[in-house]
Amino acid sequence: MKDVESRSYSDGVVTIRRLQTSDLEMDLEAKDDEQITWLWEPGQRESWEAMTLDQQRAHALRTLQAAHDGFGEGPKWSFAVDARDVKYVAYVDFDLANNHVPRGEANIAYSSHPSYRGRGYVTRSVRLLFQFLQENTNAERAHILVDVRNVASHRVATSVGGVAVEDLLNDRGGVMTRYIVELKNNKFLAEDH
Repeated sequence: MKDVESRSYSDGVVTIRRLQTSDLEMDLEAKDDEQITWLWEPGQRESWEAMTLDQQRAHALRTLQAAHDGFGEGPKWSFAVDARDVKYVAYVDFDLANNHVPRGEANIAYSSHPSYRGRGYVTRSVRLLFQFLQENTNAERAHILVDVRNVASHRVATSVGGVAVEDLLNDRGGVMTRYIVELKNNKFLAEDH
């Protein structure tokens, strides 16, 4: 892995960058029912809802600090997505040691903050994430696991060139579709979006 601690990637519309603790307010705003439903692990919603507002704030700040401090060390890298005029409108990450994908291949996760859904920011940021992976890792494939009911995330997965290869059960007993994106020689990654 190259020195990537200060690297950001932009397509002129969005920029992916290292998370900062100054992202706290937008991070808290992003934690809505939709994000919790699709991305949080079993039991996390209940733990979050049992916290006071001050405890939630402290927990979110610790999470941002840990993501910031761990950036570049891996195996997971988390990015804030900035639009031209607004900081932190979405979130993307990749994990090279996720239990649901072969070691060394990237598991991709993403979410858009509520006020910025449907604007294409996540699709653009996932493409930038693929560029980051190509330039800074040896990963040749990316996996995107999407709950079969999550229509918006399916659109993102197919928009970035994901090919649905299987459906599988997740830890909650729900069905997930696995999309795979080949990172080498991918026409979706080379297009100007």
